[in-house]
Parts: sequence; structure tokens; C-alpha cells
Amino acid sequence: MKSSITKSLPIKTISTLAAVSLAYYHYAPKMNEKLVLEVSSAPISAFSTSTSTGTIHELMDDENRAAMKAKTTQELLLGLFVYKLCTLPWIVDAAPHLIKLAETLHLQAPVYWFVKNTFFSQFCGGETAEECVATMTRLSQSGINCILDLSVEADLHLDELSSKQKDIKKEGKYWLQEQKADVILEMIKNCIKTAASGQHEEYATSGAFAAVKVTAFAPPELLLRLNQVMLYLDQAFEMYQVQGHVDNACLEHVITKLCPAPQSELQQSQRTQIVSHLKQNQGTLDYAEFSQLFNLRGDGRKIWWETDIDTKTEEQVFLTREDLEAYDRMVNRLEQVCQLAHEVRVGIMVDAEQSYFQEAIDHVAMNLQEKFNRRDDTDHSPTVYNTYQMYTKAAQKKLERDVDRANRKNFAFAAKLVRGAYMVSERKRADQLKYPSPIHDTLEDTHASYNNGVRFLLERLHAYQDSTGQALTSTTAPIVFMVASHNRESTILTVEEMEKHHVLPRSGVVHFGQLFGMQDQISYTLGKNGYSIYKYLPYGMIDEVIPYLLRRAQENSAVLGGVSKERALMWQEVKDRFSDLAGGVVHTPLENTSSIDYSTLAVDVNSNGTTSDGTETAA
Repeated sequence: MKSSITKSLPIKTISTLAAVSLAYYHYAPKMNEKLVLEVSSAPISAFSTSTSTGTIHELMDDENRAAMKAKTTQELLLGLFVYKLCTLPWIVDAAPHLIKLAETLHLQAPVYWFVKNTFFSQFCGGETAEECVATMTRLSQSGINCILDLSVEADLHLDELSSKQKDIKKEGKYWLQEQKADVILEMIKNCIKTAASGQHEEYATSGAFAAVKVTAFAPPELLLRLNQVMLYLDQAFEMYQVQGHVDNACLEHVITKLCPAPQSELQQSQRTQIVSHLKQNQGTLDYAEFSQLFNLRGDGRKIWWETDIDTKTEEQVFLTREDLEAYDRMVNRLEQVCQLAHEVRVGIMVDAEQSYFQEAIDHVAMNLQEKFNRRDDTDHSPTVYNTYQMYTKAAQKKLERDVDRANRKNFAFAAKLVRGAYMVSERKRADQLKYPSPIHDTLEDTHASYNNGVRFLLERLHAYQDSTGQALTSTTAPIVFMVASHNRESTILTVEEMEKHHVLPRSGVVHFGQLFGMQDQISYTLGKNGYSIYKYLPYGMIDEVIPYLLRRAQENSAVLGGVSKERALMWQEVKDRFSDLAGGVVHTPLENTSSIDYSTLAVDVNSNGTTSDGTETAA
């Protein structure tokens, strides 16, 4: 039955909400004669008796205010204000143009002030990694962990490097961009160290994560060229494959069309021997073997890809020697990141990006997994997670192939499943360049793809348990993954499938994730019931984070504008607190109750927390 509060929301205008906010800050200090402490939730260890049935019931309960009770009144009012703005399409559409105009007129200061005190405060953790620690601590007290994300989607403040551009010809075409990548490397290392220091084992079920974008560690032009190579390799395999295998004809095609001409007799001889051996023995290669053969980090790199920088230019070969050297430096930066994360036990989430980078990103991420997710290292949970955008038509096949590769190479497959956040731009690009859109044609197809991906991974985990008789843990499971979704149906499906396949919430094998500031009802309900739940917590200087905020608003307008139930619950919570103030009761959120002895509390395990329906993001 729908709550009466969801039938209409009293806040009709932004000015009304602003008046309510001012009234609260004027009224609350006067009501300090009697203080009654309200404990909104207890640490996660208090909820060991949770069941999947109870969790699903709470997720489906539209009248649950568990998430609201963990927030201050100021946070609730801010959320109401921001959500109200997000229901106005003209604001979302006009925002990029208004910000650009303000910057052109050198009036960005008041615009930045407004953004920082509204959207930034709602969706970001701070301007530095250190500023995020307080938010991480608060969330951990509700059983929620964080994925700390240095959000740098604009140009960095590296103007001093421009003065050295005269040296670029001498240093190489990628010199300036690689200097920026080196700066970001140090910033990401600080992010990882902060994530490690902000972990609270007494509350959370799993460790912290840091998000990285491969595009931050390499020149975009290099990734475009690398992506083209990976794409052509996949196309060659699909062109020649028969029942999932290719023969020597496919190799000859790749050598002719993709690889540089041999630069030595030795290189020519090695290529001939491999192709001849396959032909004479009527041998075939499946996708994993084919990919490994041409892997840029594999033993065959000198055979297939080595070329001469003096005679081969980017117009003549797909990857020049300069490209390969820049590729090696990119990998070195990422391996430094993963090594540090491995040492301090922080996971690395490799974010998905646009399709014209994604094949290169997948190539890099899987190589990193093979090095840092070793199954024989039973002292560590997997370090590197790759992201799969399930709104793409190729996602399911890619998921299955990568799981197979991990099984063969004895490393743990670690994934984050998202629906995707580049739908508008991907379809527009496909239309402009006249190629088929990589995105599913309908929303129903995307939902089916996402849910099938979850089922596939859980079925593989079930098969592993049946074949080995071993219980699943984060250090022994062949697969660990995150369901990064704002969609309540997908969340419930995952909880049901976990129960069906005997995957325990606390095992650290299946995680859930949402963006900070969105769909808190899902997050707090899962955290309260012992599931591994994460908030994607971006941070950065305000001018660098604005592109992130704009993309979130534009790509997720349906989510941000479709939270009427959550807004109604927030408003009801605010009204109740005003009533409490009139009676001399002041609400104290969880972060101010650290002195409480939780062992003396009577915990209500039937407390509810849910979320309104939502669509998907790339978090």
C-alpha cells in the first residue's frame, strides 16, 4: 500500500524549501532545554541475524526511512533542494552553457560557490582525499564502505608545463601529456593511502576501493591507436572463427593487415614457424589462445609488434616504436598503483569509459588482473576489478570470455557490473559515423543483459562450490564482483540469487554499489543487513569536478528527477524533526554517538530501508 506521504509532496517551489531551511537553523538552537538522543542505526555487527527474505522485504518497503534517520537535518534539506533542482530539465540542460558563459565573463566565483554548496556537497566527498575521511567514517558506521575517486575530467592546473612545449619535439610527441600522467600518478597514490587509512574494520564487511581511469595514465591518442588494434584483432577473430576457433588463415590475415612488416630475418622466421606449425598440424586457436598470442605484454610482442622508429611512421603502422614505449610507461604507472594498493589492501576499480577507449582499457585491466589477482596468493583478496557496461551488445560475450581466461591463467576474475553512463554520446557518435550503435536498442534489453550477467557469475560460483566443496571467501573464490546499480529490481534479484547459490552476504564475494548522494535507501538497507555495500565517493577541486557533476546530471536525469518517493520520505522526516523540536527533542545523527555502548542497545532488526525505482549509472 502506498504511503499517504507519497501522494503529494508539500514542497512545490525552491523558495519554499529555502524558507524551511532558514526556519530550521533559526529555531533549532532555541530548543535545547531537553535533549533526547536518537540512535538511527547500530554498527553492522549488530545485525548478524539478518535474512535474505527480511532484506528483500525492506528493499521493497516504500515507507522506510532508515536512510533518512542516519542524516542530519541540514543534509536532508540540502538533498531536498538538490533533488528539486534536478526535476527541472531546463536547469540541467542550461547548466553547461551558464557555467561556460560565467567563465568567459570571469564570473565563475559565484557560480562555483553555488555549485559547491549544492550539487558538490550532495554528490562529492570534498576537494581533497583527506576531506573525504569524515564521510567515510560516517558511512562505515552504517556498514557502508567507499570507493574513493579522484575526479579529474577537466584539464589539470599544469600551466607551467606549457612553457616547455618547445622541447616536445625533442622529448617525443607524448611528452606533455605524460608529464600530466605522472602528476596524476602521485595524486592517485595519495588517494589509495587515504582510502587505506579511512577503512574501519569494526563496522564494514570489506576493505576500501580507489577508482582509476586508464585515460588519466596515458595520452588519449595512444589509447585510440591501441583501441584500434584491439578492435581489429577481435574483428579478425570473428571473421575467421568456426565454432569459436580460428586456424592459420586468421593469423595470416592479422600478419598482413595489422602487424608491421618484419624488420629482421629472425622476426620473419619466427612468424613463419608459428603459422606453418599451425597449418601442418591442422591446429586451431580459441579466443583466449588467440588473444594471448598477440598480447602486447606477452612473449610474442617482439615477434608481432616490434618495428623500426626510423622507417615506420604512424601512417605506415598501427603502433610505432614510440607508441610501444609510451604504452610501456603507461603500464608501469598503473602497475605502481596496483602494487601500492595490493600492499595496503585497497581494491582498484578500473572505470569504464567511452567505446573508442574501452577495448584498450579492457586489455590493460585484464593484464593487471593476471598479475595482481593471483589465486595462489591466498592472503589477499583480488586487487584489480574491471568494469563491464552491460548496456552494450557485446558485454555478455566479453564477460564470459574474460571469466574463461581467468580460469585458465589461475587468477581471480574481479568485475564491476554497470548498465552504462555514455548512452547518449555513444548513440550520437554511432549515428554521426554511420556504424551500428554498440548500445542495446531497448531498455528492456539492457535490463535483461545486466541481470543475465549477475546470474552468470553467480552460477559459476555455485558450480565452483559444487566441484570443490569449499566455502566461498574473498581470498579463495575464482570470481568476485560488484553489482553497481541504482535499480531496485536488479538489487533484489542479486539478493535472491545469492541465497539460491549459497553465497553469504559477508563472504566478500559479492558487493553492491551506488553513487554517493543517490539511492540511499538501497545502500543503508543493504549495509544494515550485513551485505557488502559501497558508495562511489568522488572528490577534487570544484572546477575539475564540475564536468563529473554535469555528466551525472545529464546522463542520469531520469534517476535524479524520479526520486519522488525518496523526496517524500525526506520531507516527512524533516517534518517529524520539527515536531520533535517543538517537544524539546533534538535528533543526533549517528556520527555524534561514538560514545554509546552499542552492546546495551536493543536493535530492531525489522527496521526498514528501501529506495525508489531508478535507472543506471556508471558508478
